[in-house]
Amino acid sequence: MTITEHPLVKKYLAAVARESAGLSPERRNELLADLEEHIAVALAEESASGDDEIRAVLARLGDPRTIAATVLGDEPPAPQVSRVRPLALLVLLAVAGPLMVFPLLGLPALICAIWLLWTAPQWRNRDKAIGTAAALAPLLFWVAQFVVSAGTLNFGLGAFIPAMLAVLALPVAAAVYLLWAARRRS
Repeated sequence: MTITEHPLVKKYLAAVARESAGLSPERRNELLADLEEHIAVALAEESASGDDEIRAVLARLGDPRTIAATVLGDEPPAPQVSRVRPLALLVLLAVAGPLMVFPLLGLPALICAIWLLWTAPQWRNRDKAIGTAAALAPLLFWVAQFVVSAGTLNFGLGAFIPAMLAVLALPVAAAVYLLWAARRRS
């Protein structure tokens, strides 16, 4: 166990993390890493190993609330991420495919879902590309069925229905994937 894994140090860093919740995650992680490094150096310089010595080093660093307030004063708080917008996106994404049966409803829902997806900060570009591809699959399927001449793509009813259901399931699967990806990143 390294000295920075001592329960008192962990408790101190957890308090700083809790008090600095208004910072962006990147800035909070940077602050905690700097503090951990500073604590390790201070404890090594004083050869502190006992609880009382560790408490003394932590007391010299300052109160976690004061440290967080100082850092928060230097940086504006992180923007609050709305939970309604991603939920609306996921619902739109899931229903856009079945709505393609009625293009006047499906196309606006699809465009809105893709726009919401690409303007949302919760997902990486890779996740956004997966969501976009899955959202476009029903549109491409319907275009292939009704624009391309009927003689070229003759699935037959036995193959058409399972193919249609699989294509309609893609946006729902993408919505579930995006929900998982957003939770993983937060």
